[in-house]
Amino acid sequence: MRATKHDLIAVLAVVAAIGLIVLYRYLQVEPRHMGALCLDLSTAPFACKPRAALLWLQHWQLWGAGALALGIWAFIGAPFAVRAAAVALGVIAALNFNATWGMLGAALGAWAWVEAAARAAAAPRRA
Repeated sequence: MRATKHDLIAVLAVVAAIGLIVLYRYLQVEPRHMGALCLDLSTAPFACKPRAALLWLQHWQLWGAGALALGIWAFIGAPFAVRAAAVALGVIAALNFNATWGMLGAALGAWAWVEAAARAAAAPRRA
């Protein structure tokens, strides 16, 4: 089985999404001064609003729930983009401390991705 151009583009998109969330967490979520600055959202700068949304999603385990939902959808036959999104969101969920459901979603998405690629490689070619 060979990786297609389609697969390579999807892998780059997954890596880019993971890299962006890691960078965002490093710059906006983890620094202590951001926590102090964003303590009161009614007077906080706009940069605190997305940070609050990320932390709210993290607190209610919605990163992981979304990844698991995408993973199940991918596993039962979703389009290619959903398989890649399940992998990306699953890893992002794990980075946001929603690893239980996030890793299940990533595993189901990766399994569906690899299985679909293997099925396509084994299919007889029509002339």
